[in-house]
Amino acid sequence: MHRAYTAEKYVNLVERIRRARHNIAITTDIIVGFPGETEDDYKQTRDLVEEIQFDNAFVFRYSHRHDTPAVEMPDQIDERTKEERNQDLLRLVNDSTRRAGESLVGQCVEVLCEGPSKTNPARLMGRTRTNKIVVFGGDDELVGELADVRIERANGFSLSGTPVLRSSATF
Repeated sequence: MHRAYTAEKYVNLVERIRRARHNIAITTDIIVGFPGETEDDYKQTRDLVEEIQFDNAFVFRYSHRHDTPAVEMPDQIDERTKEERNQDLLRLVNDSTRRAGESLVGQCVEVLCEGPSKTNPARLMGRTRTNKIVVFGGDDELVGELADVRIERANGFSLSGTPVLRSSATF
C-alpha cells in the first residue's frame, strides 16, 4: 500500500508517545485483504496489533474502488479470506479494547458530559480525554461540563461510573 514507514518505526513511535504521555490512548485504522497480502503479511499485521495493544481500532476489509491502481493489481484476495482475517483481527482488537477499559476500573477520570445516554436516558453520557464513552448518574446541569467520574465497571466498549464531587477549597 506504499506506506512510508516500517512496522519497526511504527512500534518505536508508539513507545515514544507512551513514554511521553503515560495514559494516552492509541487507536488506528487497519485494512485487511489488500491485493497481494500474503498469509505471512497478515500474520505480521496481527502480531503488530497484539504487540501494540491498541485502545481501539477500526478494521476494514479491502474493497474495490474504481479508478484506483489496486483494482488492477494481481493477487486479489478472495472475500472469504478477507472476512476471516477481518473477524480474527476484530476479536484481537476487541480483547485489547476490553482490557484498556478494565484498566480504568477504580480510577477517577475527567469526563466531558455530552448529554443523556442513548441506551438509558435516566443517565448521562460523556467521553474521557482518550475518547472512551462513560455512562454515569447526574443532573442535566452537567451537560457541557467536565465531571470527575469514578469508574466502577467496564462494559466492553463503554465504562460506567459515579460522579465524584470536586472540593471547592478557598485560599
